[in-house]
Amino acid sequence: MFRSRIWARNLLLITVISCIVALGFDKRNDTDFTDGEGIVEQYLMARQEAEHELEEFYETATPGDEPDWKSEAMENLRFNRERLYQAGLSAKDVDDLIEGDPGMSMARTVGQNSRRKCRSTRKRTIEIKPSRRWTKAIVPFVFIETTSEAGQTEIIRSMRTYERFTCLRYVPWSEADALTTNKRLGLGHESYLSFVDGRGCWSFQGNIRKSVGGQKISCCGGYTCIHEIGHAMGESHEHQSPNPDRNRMIRINPDGIQDSKIKSYSENDGRYVKSVGFDLSSYMHYAPWSFSVSGKKTFIKLFPELPHKNSYFYLMREVSLEHKCQDHCGGFPLTCENDGYLTLVDDKCSCKCIPGLDPATGCTSVFKSDPEDIAFPEGQYAFPAHSSGCPDGSFLLGSRTQINDGGNLKTQPFSVGFDVSDKKVEHKFCIKDLPSEDTIWPGANFCMYRRGGTCPKGFKDGFIQFNDSPTSTSPNEQSGELPDGVYGDDTRFEYCCTNTGFSKDELLLPSRKLFSLIKRRKQNCPKVRGMHYKVNNLRIRNGKDDGIAKAGGHHPMYREDKITMGYWTAFCSYTPAMLDCGDVIELDYSNREVTIHSPDAPELECYWLIKAPEGERLKLNFNDFDIKGAMGSCIDDLEVRYVRPGQPGIKFCGPKWERTIISINNTIHMRLSTYGDSSSRFTATIKLVEDADLCYQASDRGMTYDGDVNFTRDFEPCLPWHRMTHCEVHPFQTDKFNTILEGNSCRNPDQGTGFMPWCYTEANNCIRNYCDVCLLSKRFDRVDNCDELKASGKCNLKECAKTCADQYPEPNVPTKARDVSCPVPGPAPDGVPVDVTKNRFAVGETVKYKCEHDSSFKLRYCLSSGLWSAMGMVCSECPVEFLLNMDNKKCYFFPKIKKSAVDASKFCEAKGAVLAFPESEEENVYLRSFGTSNILLGFTDKIMEGKFMTATGKPVNYTKWAKSEPNNYRGREDCAEMSIDGFWNDVRCTRRSRHFVCQAPMTPLRDCLDFSDQCVKLFALYPAMCGEFSGFAEMHCRYTCGFCELENAPTCTVDTPGAEGETTELTRGMTMKYSCDKHYTPLSGDAVRGCQADGSLSGTPLECIKDCPNGWTINLETMHCYKMFDTPKNFSAAEADCEESHGTLATAYDAKEQAFVSSLKGVKEAIWLGLSDTTVEGTFRWANGSRLAYSNWKEGEPNDKGSAGEDCVQMHSPSKHTSSSTGQRPYQRSLKLGCQAKIWLKIQRPKDQSPPFLAITV
Repeated sequence: MFRSRIWARNLLLITVISCIVALGFDKRNDTDFTDGEGIVEQYLMARQEAEHELEEFYETATPGDEPDWKSEAMENLRFNRERLYQAGLSAKDVDDLIEGDPGMSMARTVGQNSRRKCRSTRKRTIEIKPSRRWTKAIVPFVFIETTSEAGQTEIIRSMRTYERFTCLRYVPWSEADALTTNKRLGLGHESYLSFVDGRGCWSFQGNIRKSVGGQKISCCGGYTCIHEIGHAMGESHEHQSPNPDRNRMIRINPDGIQDSKIKSYSENDGRYVKSVGFDLSSYMHYAPWSFSVSGKKTFIKLFPELPHKNSYFYLMREVSLEHKCQDHCGGFPLTCENDGYLTLVDDKCSCKCIPGLDPATGCTSVFKSDPEDIAFPEGQYAFPAHSSGCPDGSFLLGSRTQINDGGNLKTQPFSVGFDVSDKKVEHKFCIKDLPSEDTIWPGANFCMYRRGGTCPKGFKDGFIQFNDSPTSTSPNEQSGELPDGVYGDDTRFEYCCTNTGFSKDELLLPSRKLFSLIKRRKQNCPKVRGMHYKVNNLRIRNGKDDGIAKAGGHHPMYREDKITMGYWTAFCSYTPAMLDCGDVIELDYSNREVTIHSPDAPELECYWLIKAPEGERLKLNFNDFDIKGAMGSCIDDLEVRYVRPGQPGIKFCGPKWERTIISINNTIHMRLSTYGDSSSRFTATIKLVEDADLCYQASDRGMTYDGDVNFTRDFEPCLPWHRMTHCEVHPFQTDKFNTILEGNSCRNPDQGTGFMPWCYTEANNCIRNYCDVCLLSKRFDRVDNCDELKASGKCNLKECAKTCADQYPEPNVPTKARDVSCPVPGPAPDGVPVDVTKNRFAVGETVKYKCEHDSSFKLRYCLSSGLWSAMGMVCSECPVEFLLNMDNKKCYFFPKIKKSAVDASKFCEAKGAVLAFPESEEENVYLRSFGTSNILLGFTDKIMEGKFMTATGKPVNYTKWAKSEPNNYRGREDCAEMSIDGFWNDVRCTRRSRHFVCQAPMTPLRDCLDFSDQCVKLFALYPAMCGEFSGFAEMHCRYTCGFCELENAPTCTVDTPGAEGETTELTRGMTMKYSCDKHYTPLSGDAVRGCQADGSLSGTPLECIKDCPNGWTINLETMHCYKMFDTPKNFSAAEADCEESHGTLATAYDAKEQAFVSSLKGVKEAIWLGLSDTTVEGTFRWANGSRLAYSNWKEGEPNDKGSAGEDCVQMHSPSKHTSSSTGQRPYQRSLKLGCQAKIWLKIQRPKDQSPPFLAITV
């Protein structure tokens, strides 16, 4: 289940004079703030790693102890510090960044007193746990002198956003007469944020208690600044969360990450970072293209439809809770529920709720009316009047009429209260004239008219001067109260504009009266809770260009019309939405479903929050659905949130929605927004989905599911597991529950990386998706022409799962796991079940088998089918979890944890093993293959100084000491470690934590059997497994792979490729590899065939087909060759070129061919297709005369646009089809072209070819 965010724990950094910590990251812009990340971030991350190592050291250090200044972390810090020096930063910037660096040379010579000082500081840190927070939630800050006004505005906007939704307050820092802001406010520290124009965007993490010079932060702008200030407030990167749900929501793709940025995606250590949830939508999360290479994604979303990096609700919630904002509201009468939190919202104690819920009820009900005390802020300002007048009686009314030479224009509809004609504009104003020095408007982006000579706090002034043309008969006029300006023969308006918020945040203003605001240029209209807005545009003509007309400062004029010399401004016109709808609904075990009908009313803003008991889920189906618009271009929309209610969801619209939505947690949160008198509507049924009703064991997340479903929740066909050996999970691993990875059925072999069973759907990028194995969801069609596809014999499950259900029938409805049980399992060939005390076992339960000859054992799982998991041998050559190395006849276990040499030895002894030690260069290389950091070795000279003995008490014969090692530094180094270069170094046996490997002797087996009864089937599917995955073969498939009992065993006689008349004898487990001749491509059969136990070869003979001509690409699905031509040509010339190549323009008869052609054309290219309606208008046919069945038209196409019409078809990005204008002369537009031609077929078999072959003996 998902719950909240990541927070950095108190960290230690040992320096010469202080103990501080840093963690920062470099981001550039709103589109992707990580594009500029680089050297600064890598240095700060290396510094963090070194600081964590030092913290561990000083946990138990005694006076006189020295840290390991040559450790891997320190060497990495040294390397990145050197890169920082060479990065082109100013000397001052570098000095600021490396101040307190724990690896600087001075730290190595620090004396005992200094170290004691640091340890003392750390003790105080433990006692004052929030020391990384900002005391009293006050954050002093300064701007460096070079920060531009625009840069300051962006930073202030982000700070104001934190102030709106937390109790944090950002105050300017100053110092006078040795009294700093911090001392004056009694903060107990001298740290403050110093905003710099650094290289890229980065920040230290948390309050680092810097005593001099300020804590540097390079914030950039927009949402990037939200991200960086989040770091300064203590937040870590979300995609590095140690929360287990991280690996169930995203899959990190190391192949897509720049080598130098891998650590930017590594999982944070849970000892230093606290996480109580995972938030894919957080602005603290990277985008999939951040630091990417070759167009690959750096991570794959396992729920690909979900949005990412577009919210800060949970970020603000975490910052607020960690700074104890709730303590500012003592005696508050409500508890904030449904993920709401108590804080200061716009300077008032209130619940900050998820969208649509009412703070006045503690977020327990839907917001349906304004609170009684809500009002427009006091002060002096003016709004443009709405066509209905002013919002209430607190406003004074005034008007100003401008006369000009004609050319005024307003867009329709226009609901601002201005009378606009060709030569006259009468402005009407709503004037607020209640002077107040304390009024602070909430952060937003809009403009007002100025009143009273000054702008409210947070606003900046500007003006627009018009050049009017009044006459004696048509003069400029005014009446009533006016905003600040000059009102004579010309008109000048004074404005106050603010840019202190983000348009997605709602203003809390009276919502039951119509009113208007002035739109700030280059910004969206601000949202107002409970209201909808429309943008009204107005152009006012200026007279002759004599320099009178002008605009300056912060004004709303967004465009100057050069032809009419008119100024364009825009207005935000607000209309109350219908709020008396929606509800908070709780389902339980006695009330298991609810049906929701949308209201039949205009201008809706309705919210529904449906809740299930904790740990359960919900299923949403639409019985009726018609929301105005189309996906991607909604007019009205229904947003559905089904992860966490504070995370943005998916906006749905269109004439139907057939797909079932199943929540990931226990809530579904919906918002329906309609605009005007809309006919949009829906009826939905939401049902409780209990864990007890699932067809798999919910507690193991479907690890023991072994049903037959072999398509995803999106009806994508699953790929066979044995073909995914290049991916993270496949049947030949030894660290996954892989005994049921067979065929292409959905499975979940690792609970840590999956919420439920899943499968691979795309081989190239190892793309995977979750499966609805319990068949809870309805079938649905993705495209609109499924009937045509079915009629033409081109049904496919992914596009037309509903229409083509008869051709792709579903498996039988699975039995609920609670109704399935397994009987007492029988004996194994070399072992029996022990401690069996009952006759039936529930799904997910295990039985322990004990070896008849030794103490080894094996667990067997009760599966969802009522069968037991695969079982071969019980007795093992190695203890449980250990891996056999056949070369040295030893067993090894790498626990992936760090301990001191003493504790590591105890850990291994508890497993019946010893700390591993190499006895040859080969063993040294093998041990070095475990992990990527230093590892401890099982050597010690405790008994006699200088005479190292192995962990088994024998003298050390093989050595690989580094230069000047062992040196028994300070007389305390009696144990050993191996560095990443393979050389050894003596180390202390206590204090220092390192990775380590346990080692145990191999126990010879009495029987030659497979450890898994799936080995025969796996070998038939993938005979190369015995050589490619020797570890798996040795551990699981000894007999099938020929590790034993080969005497008198049947052999396989095969023709030797390249040697006519000769044969080769293969023993069990050996393979023969075949390949096609040059200019031929595999068509069918198997390139690798293995010798099976009965003397037969696996698979079928390899058949080859003649390859395409040079430069052409083969598509075995269509048996055609394809080629992209880079020279653009019109349709007729393109057709002629393809005919000369004995082919036609490319076709896309179905989704598979569409995807293939699209992959050839490139992302940004547009190409002609061999499709047109030149013969009969509206009847599109392919070049071979066949009628169009499958189509992939862009929305609104085909449209036969223009006087000449459009008769030809192009494929463009993103692979959608559009009709193309023919112009005055047919097919005149030039595009690139793709041709296709039939392949000349010629079948080859192995005996006809002379390929190289490979025989693998195992």
